[in-house]
Amino acid sequence: MSRFELTVWGARGSIPAPAAANQIYGSDTSCVELRCGDRLIFLDAGTGIVTAGRKLYEERVSDFDILFTHCHLDHIMGLPFLIPLYKDHVSARIFAGHFLDDTTTCQAMVEGFMCPPYFPVKPKQFAAKIDYRDFRPPQPLDLGDGILVKTFRLDHPNGAVGYRVEYDGRAICYITDTEHRPGTLDPALVEFIAGAEVMIYDSTYIDADFERFVGFGHSTWQQGVRLCRAAKVPQLLIYHHDVSRTDDWLEELAAEAAAEFPGAHVARTGLTIAV
Repeated sequence: MSRFELTVWGARGSIPAPAAANQIYGSDTSCVELRCGDRLIFLDAGTGIVTAGRKLYEERVSDFDILFTHCHLDHIMGLPFLIPLYKDHVSARIFAGHFLDDTTTCQAMVEGFMCPPYFPVKPKQFAAKIDYRDFRPPQPLDLGDGILVKTFRLDHPNGAVGYRVEYDGRAICYITDTEHRPGTLDPALVEFIAGAEVMIYDSTYIDADFERFVGFGHSTWQQGVRLCRAAKVPQLLIYHHDVSRTDDWLEELAAEAAAEFPGAHVARTGLTIAV
């Protein structure tokens, strides 16, 4: 079977969480790397992509894709610091489809936050060959080389997209920044993730405190377990940790979640899962 694996470069939500109490699970915001054979795909470009980019530069990787779930800062703030984008031998495709209007584009979004007075460097200073691509979920994305990406609109302020990346008969689902309705499972989402090998899921909160955060656009690890059971997904990656979650808290969560669902893992920087 061909190589198909994920590596977590950032698992935090909202803002980075650098602190001595967060050395095990990491402090960087959302970024997951997928390796599909020789192809490389990033899911989001939070601060985790900065370290990933240094590794790519050292490995002389010259071609990759970036799929944005949405453009809240914790998911895009690493893009201006992605070293390969400043190299003229690099080619990259950047996808976005979360916009709720018909006027915003992926390129306009990147140009909108990489500009003075917010940032001194503009995208025109990228030396790489960049192809900005727009889509509207549930439009599928054929990335070539046998990689098919299915898309799903999530419930999050300003819009967000969930992804199902299929390759060589296997699938990884990336479902972050979404809010569920307590006591229910979205049948369309269950169908979307059904049979995947791994689901990476927004677990910012826990069921016990979820009522206080209704409307914030996030979910709980317990809902992730319920979805995995309903969709027969054997592995759950608990993701998008709140900034207050320390290593000790997440260690306790890891034990509790594994007891509830043996395939549950708590995302941490550097974790790699082969599927």
